[in-house]
Amino acid sequence: MTRLAQTADLTDIQREILSTVKSFVDREIIPHAQELEHGDIYPQKIVDGLKELGIFGLMIPEEYGGLGESLLTYALVVEEIARGWMSVSGVINTHFIVAYMIKQHGTQEQKEHFLPRMATGEVRGAFSMSEPGLGSDVAAIRTKAVRDGDDYVIDGQKMWLTNGGSSTLVAALVRTDEGAERAHQNLTTFLVEKPSGFGEVAPGLTIPGKIDKMGYKGVDTTELVFDGYRIGADMVLGGAPGKGSPR
Repeated sequence: MTRLAQTADLTDIQREILSTVKSFVDREIIPHAQELEHGDIYPQKIVDGLKELGIFGLMIPEEYGGLGESLLTYALVVEEIARGWMSVSGVINTHFIVAYMIKQHGTQEQKEHFLPRMATGEVRGAFSMSEPGLGSDVAAIRTKAVRDGDDYVIDGQKMWLTNGGSSTLVAALVRTDEGAERAHQNLTTFLVEKPSGFGEVAPGLTIPGKIDKMGYKGVDTTELVFDGYRIGADMVLGGAPGKGSPR
């Protein structure tokens, strides 16, 4: 018996959602997971099915077209998806991180611009924190954004982006040294819109290609290279720099 059956006090809506996801996993994921994993094939048909189920908008508020569900519901849904194939849960999780960041910390304009399209899966999110040589040590981040009028210009290299190629929105944590006393106050998250794919996807923004991995196949893991990439100051998450690691 799965752990889901042992979770107490679920509402009827939660049980209905989990039952629907379980049926989808049994029908659409488990029969194909081994072939896709061994072939390192992106599960596009599965992703399209999850869009139809509304899973990409599971925790996005109803006012923005999402289902407005709780973190518990989300955790149980991801647990069920991972039962079928962990790589698919990675596709969902990175999207959730970006949507949650915008929901919690974005400006009203950013919420209205991104969340309705994230709820449908039209916009797909990736989160970029790590860099070569420093892993996830955010205090050591070297990728830097410098203010230039109404824009910032970003230079540097990010690493280990799950959904890096398939995403159309990257929340990238970079350094904006503006004289703050504490290291985290010199970090800023930018909302970088881009087309899906590999190569130079926008002027000064390159997704070199998929990184070969020993496991966690299917889902695309990539680098991201900024080389004089120009982005508007309105794409700073929350509207002001220095909030990369809120306290």
